[in-house]
Order: sequence, then C-alpha cells, then structure tokens
Amino acid sequence: MDKQQKEREYFVSGIRNLFALCEKQGSPRFSAFLTEEQRAEIEPLVKKLAAGGFLTLFYGGYPDARRTMLGVFPDYITPDPADFPIVAYTARFGGNFRDIGHRDVLGTLMGQQIRRETIGDIVVLPGKAVLFAEERVERVLATQIDRIGGTGVTMEKGFEPFSVEQQYAEIKGTLSSLRLDAAVALCAGLSREKAAALITAGLCSVGHLEEKDQSRRLSQGDILVIRGKGKFRLDEVGGLTRKGRISVVFLKYL
Repeated sequence: MDKQQKEREYFVSGIRNLFALCEKQGSPRFSAFLTEEQRAEIEPLVKKLAAGGFLTLFYGGYPDARRTMLGVFPDYITPDPADFPIVAYTARFGGNFRDIGHRDVLGTLMGQQIRRETIGDIVVLPGKAVLFAEERVERVLATQIDRIGGTGVTMEKGFEPFSVEQQYAEIKGTLSSLRLDAAVALCAGLSREKAAALITAGLCSVGHLEEKDQSRRLSQGDILVIRGKGKFRLDEVGGLTRKGRISVVFLKYL
C-alpha cells in the first residue's frame, strides 16, 4: 500500500470515527476543515452513515464557503452553524500596504506552525482579509499575528458581511467531442497526448473527484480542475460547426 492510499484510508477512518463518537457520547462531533475535493469524496459515505440515526451539516463559517467542516449530530439535535467550533478574524492592513494575496496570508499562518486543516477559507478584500479557523488556534490569531507579507496588520475578532464576485477568464473553442482529454487539452493549452498523460497521472478531477478515464464525457456545468493549470467550468455547450466540431465555452476561475 502506497503512502497516498494509506493517507486516504486514515482520512476515511477519521470520518467514520466521527459517527462512532457521536453515537457513543450523544453529542455533536466535527471534522477538520475539508477541501472541496475531500468533501466530494466523502459525501456518499456520509449519506450512508447518516442513515443510521444521525443528522449532518457541512459548514465553513459563512454561506458558500469552499472549505467546510463536517458536523455529525444525533438525530434528536438539529444541526446549527452556531455549534461549529469555528472562529473568524479580520486582519486589517496598515495604511501603506502593497497587494497582499491569499498566499501571503496563508504563508504567515503556516509560519506560526498552524496546520493547514485547522484553517478554512481566507478571503482577501480591499484593505483587509477575513480568516476562518478552528477555535483551538484562536489564541495564535489573536496574539501572534501582527504582520502579513511585510505589512503591519491589526487582528479583530469577527467579520463584517461581505460578498465576493468570482472573476473568470473566458476560454472559447471547439472540441471533436466532450471527452475529458479533449477538454483538458483546450483548457490547459496542451496537445491531446499531453492532456491524456495528465489525466492518467491523476492530476485532473471532475466535480472535485479524481478522474482517470480519458473518455469521460463532460456535461454543461461540470467543474474541471487540472492540477497546476487551474479550475474551470464548462459554461456553454453550443451547436456543431461546419466541420462537425462542438462549440464550447469554459470559464477559468481567477
């Protein structure tokens, strides 16, 4: 068994253990923050286990969070976002700050020996960044963070309601078919052969689940992630061109 397989089994075992502990202790149990890929992977298992007398909820500290915790509740307790051990902090940048991005904020947190799975979404906004994290790292956020990316910051507990409009770059083209290898070639700007190599190497996912079948057919609305190349959504599937190719529009997440 290789390292990746062992890590996956350990991860799945941890999810199963949440249900076992919830049943034994009669109280809600919570996972660490999950990536979109991890959530997609365990959702079928969660649905199956929940049928045994549990209620579940995925929540990341605010609506539409990408990184979320799984909360497992006894069926007599209504899942409530307020029960999740999540804390939010707003980092307000000093007056003369340069462009500070997600990597700057994450790098600062990692520099404090905070594990990635204890940190949820990091939302960078004009003049500030909102961080969501497990309550157990709150002390570090409150007392140990005074600079991000070389810029002085003030940490404040809580956050003001915000909205983030996702930015996209449009990729228009034609495909001989809606096969995965053809789509990867278009989105990544690669030959069909190199696209196929990425897929067989396990570097592509559809709907946040790893996909190694080059012939997998995509549908409008599908989310395609190509490691090292970005995240894309098949936004439009049009008609056939004169040469019999399919017109498509992908949106690349920026």
